Amino acid sequence: MEKEASGKRRILDSAARVLRTKGLNATKLSEIAEGAGMLAPSIYHHFKSKDVLVEQVMLDGIYNNTRHIMAKVEGRGAKLSAVERLRAAIVAHVEFLLSDDDSSAAVARVFDELPDDMKDRVLAAYATFDNYWRDLILAAAPENSNINSTVARKFLVAMLDSAPSWYRSGRLSGAQIAQQAADLFLLGFLQDGDIDG
Repeated sequence: MEKEASGKRRILDSAARVLRTKGLNATKLSEIAEGAGMLAPSIYHHFKSKDVLVEQVMLDGIYNNTRHIMAKVEGRGAKLSAVERLRAAIVAHVEFLLSDDDSSAAVARVFDELPDDMKDRVLAAYATFDNYWRDLILAAAPENSNINSTVARKFLVAMLDSAPSWYRSGRLSGAQIAQQAADLFLLGFLQDGDIDG
């Protein structure tokens, strides 16, 4: 039983790495199997099809990311203001996406490539994540704001989810990128007036 769970975990980890790097359409089961240290037919012992495997990677990524963000925000205690809670969530999300968790980055990379029926199931699992962001944004929004909270949430999450596709370590760390993302959303692009190229 333990050996079977270990094999399944190796397949999921390998699939997440390949999906994160190549996207769904370019991912081959043979590459996933090679990364898991097994032959491609062995995958079918654990997963009925490539679609079932991909969907499990998506669900793992959403669960891991949501759990991480909530733990970071709620772990800071009840004394945080609504804006501080939203900042903590933005920072936690970006740091997690830029971490070594391939499943979360795979979600951001391949979601648009998913077949419609799978996309619907993944979106249903995404509801906790989406509702958490909705509540954070609504709580932090100024009373007289004319910004629609759904539009704000969609743009914020899309902006944050893009980070793994372009970020390369170097001049700025993942933590610095996370803080800049929070500043951009919470303070605005032209607030400071000092743009660093």
